[in-house]
Amino acid sequence: HLTPGVVPRRALSLPGITPLFLVGQDPSSLEWLSQHAQALQDLSAGGLVVEVADAQALHRIQAAAPGLSIWPVSGDDIAERLELGHYPVLITPTGLEQ
Repeated sequence: HLTPGVVPRRALSLPGITPLFLVGQDPSSLEWLSQHAQALQDLSAGGLVVEVADAQALHRIQAAAPGLSIWPVSGDDIAERLELGHYPVLITPTGLEQ
């Protein structure tokens, strides 16, 4: 259900959630991941790849942000619960941001 696109900043109240980010294999996700890798590491954010074709594509995504844990998952449940339609996005206890 998720596609690459713009995610408006939005406040959330998710106390106790570990920061996490959603990305795909598209060029905008890879660029976003490279640009934000250090900030994501500083937050100890976990990564979820919600759109990936194969193991080679997953390795490219992981290589864009060495040191971060990034795993392939279905993002449908998260998307529905947070009313998300697009990625890349960072989800923190206090909000969504791109």
